[in-house]
Amino acid sequence: MGTRSDISVLLMDGSRTAEIMLTGRVDRRADAMLAEALELLLTDPQVGRIEIDTALVNFCDRGGLTVFIRAQRQAAHYGVPLCIVRAAPLLQHVLKSTGLSQMLTSA
Repeated sequence: MGTRSDISVLLMDGSRTAEIMLTGRVDRRADAMLAEALELLLTDPQVGRIEIDTALVNFCDRGGLTVFIRAQRQAAHYGVPLCIVRAAPLLQHVLKSTGLSQMLTSA
C-alpha cells in the first residue's frame, strides 16, 4: 500500500448516493483533497448522500480523524448525510477507540 492518500469519486447516473474511495494514508494532508471532492459533490443537486469507502485505508492518525469530522460537518452544512463505509479493520479500531464510530459510520 502507498504512503500517500489517493481519492476516487463515483456518482452513477440516476443514483443520489455518491461514493468517495480513499486509499493509503489519511492524515491532515488529505484534508484539502477530500474538501475539494466534497465541494464538487455538495454543489450537485443530484447528490443526496455521500459514502466514504475506506476499505483500502492503511493509516489514519488524529489528523485523519479531523479530516473525517470536517468532511461530515461540511456535508451537514449542505444537508447531505455523509458516512464512512467498508472501514478497514485498522480504521474500525481507531473509530471505536475514539468514540467516533457511531458519529461517522451512521448516517
